[in-house]
Amino acid sequence: MTLVIAQRNDKGVSFSSDSRISFGEAGFFDKGIKIFTVPFKLKGPAKSRDDFNKYEHELIYGLAVVGSSINANTVKDSIAEILPNVTYLTNMSDVSIIGISSLVLKYYREVSQELTAVLGKTGLSEILLGGYCIVEKRVRIVRFYPDIKEDQVDYQFEEILPEHGMMFFGSGKAYAEQVFKENETLDPLQILKKVIESKADAAVGGNMQRGNFYGENFEISGVVEDQLDEKGNSIKKTNYRRAFLVENEIEEFKKPPYLALTYGYTSVKLIP
Repeated sequence: MTLVIAQRNDKGVSFSSDSRISFGEAGFFDKGIKIFTVPFKLKGPAKSRDDFNKYEHELIYGLAVVGSSINANTVKDSIAEILPNVTYLTNMSDVSIIGISSLVLKYYREVSQELTAVLGKTGLSEILLGGYCIVEKRVRIVRFYPDIKEDQVDYQFEEILPEHGMMFFGSGKAYAEQVFKENETLDPLQILKKVIESKADAAVGGNMQRGNFYGENFEISGVVEDQLDEKGNSIKKTNYRRAFLVENEIEEFKKPPYLALTYGYTSVKLIP
């Protein structure tokens, strides 16, 4: 499993996660990507051949995955395929986040049903999809999840965090909620780090990942970790991380072919 934290506050909407993918008794892998950007492009009905390549809206949505890596990444790939290719058919088409999510749900359900037929409940996942809603003119978040019943599994979606708040998903949820309850001033990255370092959940680990909505678009960022002393007065050490890359690996970008990642950083102060 994993730990994904979604937050809405005065600064906007963010997704944060760890980078561990677990394989049961076989061990784990700490270079998983769990937060993604997904282009969303919307066309209207084509009135001429020239309209085929015209988009009325082009936005970047944000995606976070929880649970079975096979399920989550297959659904993610499906979403990445369909969202840049949406066309509304009439003036009655629902182009809100809810309407878009109804379309995504079909793919989420199809993938999940076939995988669970082979893998059982270990093939289940949850997906968080965030995007700027062109109807309500604000960022909205939708959760896709399995509704597990005694004799069947249904697949649903719901809007979450319409107001300020923080929500936790994945196997690390219980410990993360406990950490937050003890200190509600902590931000998602501080909570994530405490869960990772506690080793309370063996399925949560590796580096931290972060994505934020800036205006209408979602952007992935690196994480600058300022490790403070026990009193929180001075910085003992600073680590620069981008997904699963750490500072010394980033130095490789200064060598041929001289190419680097372009996204910025989110800073977090870590107190022991």
